[in-house]
Amino acid sequence: MLCADRRDLLLAGLAGAGLAVGRLRPGRAAAPIDREKVLVVAIGSDPVGLEPAANRAEPIGSEIIVNIFDPLVSWARDSDAEPQGRLAESWRVGDDGRRYSFTLREGLTFHDDTPCDAEAVRFSLERTRRLNPYMRASLDAVERFEVTGRLTLDIVLLRPVPFFLSLLAQPQSGIVSPTAVRRLGPDFASHPVGTGAFRLQSYTPDVGLTLVRNPSYFRGPSTLEFLVYRVIADASTRRLELERGEIDICQQHAQLTSLPMADIDSFRRNPEIQVIEISSQIMRQLEFNNRATGGPVTDLRVRKAIAHAVDYDGLVDGVLAGTVDRAYGPLPTTNWAFDPAMRSLAPHYDPQQSRALLAAAGYAPGALQISLYTFEGTFWAAVATFLQASLAAVGIDARIEQMEFPSLRALHVAGRFEAALDGREPWYNDPDAHITIGYLSGLAETAMTFRMPPDTALDGLILQAQTEIDPTRRKTLYGQIQARLMARVPAVYLFTNKVIVFARKEVQGLVVKSTPPLNEYWSVSKTRAYP
Repeated sequence: MLCADRRDLLLAGLAGAGLAVGRLRPGRAAAPIDREKVLVVAIGSDPVGLEPAANRAEPIGSEIIVNIFDPLVSWARDSDAEPQGRLAESWRVGDDGRRYSFTLREGLTFHDDTPCDAEAVRFSLERTRRLNPYMRASLDAVERFEVTGRLTLDIVLLRPVPFFLSLLAQPQSGIVSPTAVRRLGPDFASHPVGTGAFRLQSYTPDVGLTLVRNPSYFRGPSTLEFLVYRVIADASTRRLELERGEIDICQQHAQLTSLPMADIDSFRRNPEIQVIEISSQIMRQLEFNNRATGGPVTDLRVRKAIAHAVDYDGLVDGVLAGTVDRAYGPLPTTNWAFDPAMRSLAPHYDPQQSRALLAAAGYAPGALQISLYTFEGTFWAAVATFLQASLAAVGIDARIEQMEFPSLRALHVAGRFEAALDGREPWYNDPDAHITIGYLSGLAETAMTFRMPPDTALDGLILQAQTEIDPTRRKTLYGQIQARLMARVPAVYLFTNKVIVFARKEVQGLVVKSTPPLNEYWSVSKTRAYP
């Protein structure tokens, strides 16, 4: 459990204002603040990438970004057909699909009281494109930014991108204060300044962050005064603190750490806790290092053997208690471009075939050893242990290596692994969010990708699908891409899981989204203080 002095350190910003927050600082004499004005969110590890140019789809950092920064447009709900304006009041798209003309809202200001205008938007997006390799896939189609007035900006593309507005709604497309960037230099990464509903008040690595309400927020100030993120690595501690009301919210799958399945059942029976579940396009898979130049996973027969060793029904219905659905390929079944033919092409549980493939590859029972890397947390430990047992049953010795997200990410991006559990959490609602960043060979070393080697035919299909305007033709192209990937077995596709959020019953107004699986807390309120 987080000791009292570390908790006090996290809330130093509140203490500096002479405020105490109910049970968060027991026994301390200070001017009280309403507990219902403070929302405490548990996170499993220290956040990575607190500002758009530094964030490479790291989930915790991305959620903090969406509460500190605003993009030009945003998705209100997953079911919406189009994004809504956020900093942009309006926009229009040219007939050729290449020119997007935006008009910003009047009177926008950053947390440092400098104006958010068209020049700030140009500065931000050009800076992110230059500094963030992850955003190369999203912004490489931009030919130029044209500031046409104080509040007007045109973005001209090299080619049509049918989902370009979705790209501008990503956390990494948030607009930063140019003044703060120039003033702070490298320190901007830990002192982010945006236009959002909350601004950063304090950050203590490995302890957490305190955000304070932006009283001048253009959509109106939040009813919450403080948004506190607490790093609680241990799942049992998160469970206990949620039950006692020390924290208000924790997430099951969207933040790469979790609570055991038994805790989900327990929370469902607890009238003090809400269990919020929505379907998602979050993919989970066992990825191979497809750029490895040696080792067992370079052999297609070994990759197929591993895929046939997995008891998918046992994993989905047993270990994960039906909170997930089987994944049949590189796209989830809920994606509009998913090809139903993948259900028959997907590997099925067949230990006998797995053993035969290993023998054909020259491996006697017990001779093949691999390291299986995974994230920390009980959820990932359960999946890894199940896979370890499945592989052992066909004669593969898999050794589990659990690591914190930042360490595993560094190892993965550097290509120092054979097989690793990973996930794809799309930041925008389009098959491109799964395919381009995951499988385009030119992006193989920019983030946690499938590290695909150069393939002229596959890369060409991916780029063609990315720019195709006709929906029917585009879906056909993605069908061809799925078939090619299934033949290569770049991963063992395991399941898609729900976004599950646990919240105290006092938490109201939370809109849970799956694309991306991040929470904004501007609309949240709490009905009463905790006893």
